[in-house]
Parts: sequence; structure tokens; C-alpha cells
Amino acid sequence: MRFRFVQIVLLILVLLWLSTAVFTVPESEMGLVTRFGAPRAAAAGPGLHFKAPWPIDSVLRLDARLLVFDGEPIELLTADKKNVLVDSYLCWRIADPVRFAQTVKNRAEAEARLLDVSAAELGAAVGAVPMEGFINTDEEALELRAMSRRVAEAVDSLTRTNFGIEIVDLQVNGFTLPPQNRASVIARMRAERARIATRYRSEGEEKALEIEAAALAERERILAEARSEAEAARGEGEAEALAIFADAYRADPSFYRFLRTLEAYESIVDEETTVFLESDSPLMRTLDGP
Repeated sequence: MRFRFVQIVLLILVLLWLSTAVFTVPESEMGLVTRFGAPRAAAAGPGLHFKAPWPIDSVLRLDARLLVFDGEPIELLTADKKNVLVDSYLCWRIADPVRFAQTVKNRAEAEARLLDVSAAELGAAVGAVPMEGFINTDEEALELRAMSRRVAEAVDSLTRTNFGIEIVDLQVNGFTLPPQNRASVIARMRAERARIATRYRSEGEEKALEIEAAALAERERILAEARSEAEAARGEGEAEALAIFADAYRADPSFYRFLRTLEAYESIVDEETTVFLESDSPLMRTLDGP
């Protein structure tokens, strides 16, 4: 009976030992089989897999997802020796599980290496560009995106070769000034904006004077044309009036003189006017009758 119990216990232990030869990998991971600590082959994907029982083979589980590493801002120097705080983030994943397992082994160690490499590459890239390449009113003069792309390619080349890590993206999500330099830089920026505003204002005033001068010249031209047309119309009217006057005078000179005398009388004499006329005055002769 006791021997039978020992056999059952041994059978259970053997079954448990053999069960260590079976392992499953979820969708978010990949399993790397190692034999006495050394990787055997490529990592296993999601599903059910088999290996030699423990302790011959063991499984190192690695994250297969796209990971984000957002480190602390680092202070760097630009090409013109200006201090800046650069905050960046990395999107990365394991490209070579075997090399990853042989070098960094886990996420914490991998991100520590990524921090060192990215900080060095960012420092070199920022140090090659002056401050105007990062803070500028001209969008074409900004080099932040191009610099981020160059740094991402450089970091990817290093980490893929040395650690089996692929850099999917690297972006600068914060570019600010250290507190001790912020006041002087802002003052310089304000002075620059004031200079630009003064230049724009002077250009606007110059343009306004040009427009005003052109408007005055156009006004004088229009007035001159109007005066010329008015003088021509007045000349035509006076010529026509003289022609009518001549025709009327030729028709009956004495009657015309009589009408002119009455018009003169009407213009100079009213109800409250006393007029003294000479006896030989044409107006007196008209009032006395024939």
C-alpha cells in the first residue's frame, strides 16, 4: 500500500515536471526559449508552444507591444551657447528578441540605455543649431522637426544594432528656457518684436504717403479736366448768348435799347429809392415818354 502511494506521488511529480514543457504566449508578449540561460532560437509568437522541461529550458517573456518612454527634460546648449530645456519622448519596440535578451533583458534596463543614447544624440543635434532655429517667427527657419527626425534615425541605428530595439518615433514635446535665462531671453524677444513693429509701422506710413500723393495727383487731374470742360461749356454758352444778342439787336435796335433801359431801372430802383436823373439821361427820356 505504501509502495502504491509512492508510485502515485512520483507519477504526479513526473506529470508536473512534464507540464513545464508546455507554455502559452498571449497576444501582447513573445516568448524566448533559453537553455541554461542561453537563447535557443527566434522568439515564439502568440499561441501554445513546447520546450524541454525545466530546468533544461525556460521561457523569457518579452513585451511585444509598442512602448512609450517619456523621460525628464534635459538642459542642453545650442550652437550660440544658449541654455535650453528639451523634453522628448520615444516610441520603441523589440526588433531582435535574442539580442535584447543578451544585452538589456528587461524594460527598465532598456529605457535606461535609451535615455543615455537619446540624450547624447539630442545634445549633439541641439548643439549644432542656433537658438533662431528653434524660436523664430519664420516657420521655414525652424529646424525642430528636421532635428527630431535626424535624432530618431541616429538613435534607431545605435539601439537596433546594439540592443535589438527599434525606434518607431522620437519627438520633442517640450522646448523651453531655463528659469535663470527666461527673463533675459523674453526681454530680447520683446525688443526684437518692437523693432519689427517699428519697421512695419514705418513701411505702412511710407505706403500711406504714397497713396495720399497718388490720390492728390488724381484729384488735381480730375479737377483740371472738370475746369477745362467747364470753361469750354462757358465759352460755348457765351458765344451762343452773343449770337442771340446780335440777332436781337439787329432785329430792332431801338426796342432793344428800351428793354435794356427798363432792366437797368428795375435793378437799381425799388419802392424806397429816390433817384435824381439828368434831363438828358436815356432813363429820363424813357420815363417822360416820346
